[in-house]
Amino acid sequence: MNRILDKKPVNTSRQSEFDYLKGFFMVFIFLIHAFQGTMSTEDLVIKIVYGFATLSGAAIFIFVMGMGTVYSKRSDPKTLAKNGIVMIVYQYLSNIAYIAALTLPYLFIRNGLDDKQVYYDFVVSYLQFINIFFITGIIYLALALAKKWKLSAVGYAIAGMLFAAAAPILYGKPVNVPILGYIVKIIIGEDYFISFTAIYFLSYAFLGVSFGHLMQRVKDKKAFYTLVMPICAVIALVWWGFTINKYGFSGVLYAYLSTSYAEPDIFHVIASIAHVLFFAGILYFGDGAMKKSGIIGRQLLYYNRHISKYYAIHIAVYLAMFGFHKYEGFSPLQCWIITVVCMILTGGIIRLYISFTEKNKS
Repeated sequence: MNRILDKKPVNTSRQSEFDYLKGFFMVFIFLIHAFQGTMSTEDLVIKIVYGFATLSGAAIFIFVMGMGTVYSKRSDPKTLAKNGIVMIVYQYLSNIAYIAALTLPYLFIRNGLDDKQVYYDFVVSYLQFINIFFITGIIYLALALAKKWKLSAVGYAIAGMLFAAAAPILYGKPVNVPILGYIVKIIIGEDYFISFTAIYFLSYAFLGVSFGHLMQRVKDKKAFYTLVMPICAVIALVWWGFTINKYGFSGVLYAYLSTSYAEPDIFHVIASIAHVLFFAGILYFGDGAMKKSGIIGRQLLYYNRHISKYYAIHIAVYLAMFGFHKYEGFSPLQCWIITVVCMILTGGIIRLYISFTEKNKS
């Protein structure tokens, strides 16, 4: 290990493999949300893609976010707490945008709708919608406290494992106190408008911080990934073998993967991180190919750099498409087509926004 690790931080620049990894997964998000965001029935290919993606997905973003607090020069408790509040506010601002995206088509098609209740149900749901922005905000606040308490790298790892073990126990526990009970519910509870629950993903963030401290000491990344990737591959294969043996290749397996994605237990957390590190290793060794790929590599890095904007806006685009389709699901082929359309529209909106803000600054 002395050949791989140094006693002090030596690997302090950007870790491009994780930038590429987040960019790659944004492509999967576009495709998966084409079905989920428009209430469309998945075809077999999407079920396979989604099932496999449940072992990475949000885990990538939260794990890398925790890791990023180690590398960032602005990760003091005050800044982390401020980021947490901003992300929570961002959740509800994006909710307003989602409702606007649902409402715009309603103004044009409401007279032709047989069942207007679908629209109203969606509006009520998105008024309170809890998604990755909210859980990121809660996690930033938790990390601010941990930073304030000067938690060690080992302490972050222990806390991460404790969160992974405790989350399934705490999940859904009611607190029968007005207002406080509601706040607790959206952090550790369940409801129809909650996409992700913060308590489950604290483990990824805290383990990400611990890994970030380790990664900073890596002086030979080639040797590091050569060691880590086979271990991660074995963990992933064992998890898949156990899971498939238990649930088989059926709708039950798909249902389990869908649930465990949002509610990962300690074994799922370990398997998810193994997947993340294995894919990061592939991208590390493929860094040269990514750079040679030209526009593909640049676009993935662009996705990573503006990931919050892409995540927020692409959902609004899908909801508008869903509305103009009379709030009815699309066929699988149509979903594949609107995925491409959404990628183009979302990218265009973001580039226009960035161009506009840069002109105003100058």
